[in-house]
Amino acid sequence: MPPLSKVPQPSFAPLVSFPRTFLPLDDLNPRAMDPSVLSSFFVFSHFGWKVALGMIQDFWQYLANLLQNNQIFSGGLVLMVGGALLAYFRQVPAQIYQFIRRRVITEIDILDRDPAFQWIEKWLAQHTYAKNRARSLTVKTESIDYDERRDNPNIDPRPRILFTPAPGVHWLFFRNRLICLHRERPKPNEGSGQQINVRECFNITIFSRDRKLAQQLVEEARDVAIPKSELRLTVHRAGQGYWMEQMKRLPRPLDSVILANGLMDDLLEDSKTFLARREWYVQRGIPYRRGYLLHGPPGTGKSSAVVALASALQMDIAVLSLGDSNLDDNSVSELFSSIPINSIVLMEDIDCAFLERKEGDDKRSKVTFSGLLNAIDGVAAGEGRLLFATTNHIARLDPALIRPGRIDRKLYIGPANREQAQRLFLRFFPEASEQTAQAFADSIPLGKVTMSALQTHLLMYADDIDGAVAQIDDMLEALEYQLPCAKIADES
Repeated sequence: MPPLSKVPQPSFAPLVSFPRTFLPLDDLNPRAMDPSVLSSFFVFSHFGWKVALGMIQDFWQYLANLLQNNQIFSGGLVLMVGGALLAYFRQVPAQIYQFIRRRVITEIDILDRDPAFQWIEKWLAQHTYAKNRARSLTVKTESIDYDERRDNPNIDPRPRILFTPAPGVHWLFFRNRLICLHRERPKPNEGSGQQINVRECFNITIFSRDRKLAQQLVEEARDVAIPKSELRLTVHRAGQGYWMEQMKRLPRPLDSVILANGLMDDLLEDSKTFLARREWYVQRGIPYRRGYLLHGPPGTGKSSAVVALASALQMDIAVLSLGDSNLDDNSVSELFSSIPINSIVLMEDIDCAFLERKEGDDKRSKVTFSGLLNAIDGVAAGEGRLLFATTNHIARLDPALIRPGRIDRKLYIGPANREQAQRLFLRFFPEASEQTAQAFADSIPLGKVTMSALQTHLLMYADDIDGAVAQIDDMLEALEYQLPCAKIADES
């Protein structure tokens, strides 16, 4: 092998240089250029290309001589090129697999936080795979409600046992298409002791390019879990930084909550106006949130009004209990920033969580007073939110909690007046005369009887109109006994 000093070196021909004024980059307009300058420019372009081509030919000749006469260089180049090609082509099978996978299958992930997880679980429970073929199963129980027991008196009243596929991989069919169901249930990290927000999830792989099959699967699961004839109000409960579905309940008619002076209709119209004015709030730079405080004695219908309002607006309810020992400032902030879509936030008996603020009061709960204020209207507070708070003692609340901007309207719901008593009586007994309803209302002392007490009394005489009117004194005597006990409890 000849020494490196004898290897032919490439020769680089000198470039012809021209003054910079001959090549004005901003004025390369042939019509505006001087003829002598234009001719020089074309001469330079012609000879420049020849010089560049000659340099390229000399460089390739130099490489060819190195490969032919220098074994170290040629071997190293072969190894480098070969290794690069091998590394590239090693990924080709995986890339081909992913390319085909993206075009022949459809995948969906469903987390246990989402209501669709419960839908899929109920759908799987009635699928033939879970009923007959599956051997790895998870047990779930379902209570038998009263309507089902009434329609079928011979049904077993004990909780129904359901089997669903256990964590792992399962193969089943949906509308003659193969489905791979992967149910994952992560385990907590025992070393760190941290809680896991997502407890389970479903990964469903459908061997079809048609995305409509995924939509149809979820819709079928929804129809199994929530039949159209049984549309119900969903109640969400706050967990450890996230919302979870607690129950479904029947909607409550708006006219079943009888408040004084058209307060129920006023609440409904005010809420509808707020929900319809999103753009109005955005254009004026006003946070799109609205808060209500319902205050008054216990049993006057504060929480019932929220349920009836949610039913009328076709919204769900997200209940936040500040007394939950699992909540802290961070989790409350996360809850307010991730309120379930189309839901009203309800905080009941807020006076029990925070009395008049004094030094040391914040230490009673993991949720501090300042943390709650920041969650309600801080930088990270959610938009498009209807917030309802209830209290029996508004005087106990700190003014900072119920100031405008956090609570926009304060509504007093007091004991029943005679107009409310008359309307309630006619709702229980539509066939009763106006005179009978008026006589019942006139026997109610003003400012002493709540709507819940009247409702309890009328339920006792649901089939006896005369008894409901005649026995009103018994109800009043019971209330006179209960009122002193309530005063003693308040004073203590």
